[in-house]
Formats: sequence, C-alpha cells, structure tokens
Amino acid sequence: MKKKKKPQKPKKIDKSQAIEYDYHLPILLNECLDYLFHEENVSVRHAEHKELFIDGTLGGGGHSGEILKKLIFGGKLMAFDKDPDAIANAKSKFASFLQGDQPLLELHNQCFSRAYNIKGIEGKINGFLLDLGVSSHQLDTANRGISYRENANLDMRFGIEGITAKDFLNSASEEDITHVLLNYGEEPFSRVIVRRLIEKRRANALNTTFDLREAVEQAVPQHLLFKSLSRVFQAIRIKVNSELEILENTLENIVPSLAIGGRLVIITFHSLEDRIVKNKFRELSDKNLLDKNPKHPLLKVITKKPILPNEDEISHNPRARSAKLRIAERVQ
Repeated sequence: MKKKKKPQKPKKIDKSQAIEYDYHLPILLNECLDYLFHEENVSVRHAEHKELFIDGTLGGGGHSGEILKKLIFGGKLMAFDKDPDAIANAKSKFASFLQGDQPLLELHNQCFSRAYNIKGIEGKINGFLLDLGVSSHQLDTANRGISYRENANLDMRFGIEGITAKDFLNSASEEDITHVLLNYGEEPFSRVIVRRLIEKRRANALNTTFDLREAVEQAVPQHLLFKSLSRVFQAIRIKVNSELEILENTLENIVPSLAIGGRLVIITFHSLEDRIVKNKFRELSDKNLLDKNPKHPLLKVITKKPILPNEDEISHNPRARSAKLRIAERVQ
C-alpha cells in the first residue's frame, strides 16, 4: 500500500527581497486604515471638515499612500521621517499630492516627536499613525550600519543627527554598554560580549559593523550566534536613536493634539515598545493628564489585546511576524 504524500506547506516568500519590492512593504495596512477611518467618526467626515492625519513613520510611503487616497474631501496628511532617503522617495512618489495652493501632503524631515509642537494643530488631529522599527530599505542599505550582514561604518542612526553607534561603543563604559544590551536587547550573553568589545577597542577602535559582529562571534556559542547578533544590533540601534524615550514622550504629549474621536494607531515590533504603548494607553485611559481629574480619562483603549498579522501576510512578508497593532481613541 502506497503511503500518502504529506501536503507541502506553501513556500514562504519574502517580498522585500523581490524585484517588485519598492522601499518597504507596509504592515497591517488594511487594519490600520480601518481603525484610522472608523465608522464612529464618519458623521464629521464632510466637505467642511478638513481632516488632518499624521504618519509619523513615513518610510516607503505605503501607509501614507493609502491615507491620501481616502482624503476625498481634501484635508491633509503630514508625514514625518528622520531619514532623508524616505523624504526624497516620497517627493518623487507623491509629487502630485504636493502640488497646489492646499496640497494634501506635507513632508517633514524630522522625528515624529516634533509633531505635537506644530502650531495650530491642537485638538485637530483625526489620526496619528506610527509603524515603529526599521524599514526594509534601511535594513537592506549597507551604509546605514544597521544590519550585521553587511560590513559598513558603525552608524545605525535613522537620520544624520546625534551620536553614532561608533561613538557610543568606543566611549561608553563597560557598565553602560552592558545595560543597553541587557535592557534593550535582553541578550543573555551581554556581559561576555561587552568584555570582548572592551578588549577589542583597547587595541583598535571599533569602526565597522564587522568589528562589532566579530566580538559577538567570539563570545557566543555558534548555534546561538544569529539570535545574539540580532539582539545586540537591535539594542545598540535603539540606544543610538533614543527610540524608547522618544516613543513614551510622544504618546503622552500628542494626545492634546488629537480631535475628539481621533485615534492613535501604533505598530510595534519589539516587546519593550509594545509594553510602553500598552502601559501609556492604560495610564491615559485611567486619568486625565490635562486637569489631573481621574474621573475623566483622555483615551479609550480600542484594542484590549494587540492585533497580529495573519499567516498569509507573514508568508509574504516574514518581517511582519513580530508586529503588534494597538489603537486608542481620544474621548474628551
């Protein structure tokens, strides 16, 4: 009797490596749009109401492009990105939306934390979107020094301001570097890796991604190497870009700029980011930081549990597998 062949699992395709790949594939796109343009807020969506949306992480413009299509009555999308490449790409990709006396799109080559300081938008933002982490373009661009797979200068900055990874690794104390790897990377071999880094920099400055990679290779068992490399590079990138501090500060300060019914739509890729978003949503839904009155919360949490990408999305874009989406709404 012939044995039945087991059905083959569909082959996973990383579209970010395919020819048609354009800068970055947006994660949880339909879910983000559904919650940004929600039915509860449809009653105020008319010609006299010019909606204002903010995409704080422009990247390749995947989310921004779909938001622009929905601004049928005008309104405006402000898109932020520290990366000059993202802004240049958007200027070309969305040229038609940047034209006219009242363009639908406004680009800001700045961190999304600058959004709440823009004059005249207090109480007017209908939706604020963040797709945190690193774009595929940044990962795949060797000279950024974000990936351990390519030899490049130890930079890791999203933009052109601030200290580089090279500055940090060559000047910080052993205790400070260990703290970063433990707290931002949750790396179990942190202390061994840092001791090796300190030994290496005493002989020669750490200048390239492969200098950092070599230190990790010499400190970690081979079968655990790639997990450690991912955690170490991620931890240092988070430190260099102050990602967690900026996220927490922005979430607290952007709320007064939301319109009633306006929403925060946040995608995270790291447990520490997700924890910050979850805790800040809970905090702002329990008390009003504007008048310190605990009986009148500023936010209503829409997602008690995070929304995750389905298997189909993960099969087409493996980089989506760690994504978590949380949403909260301004209530007063």
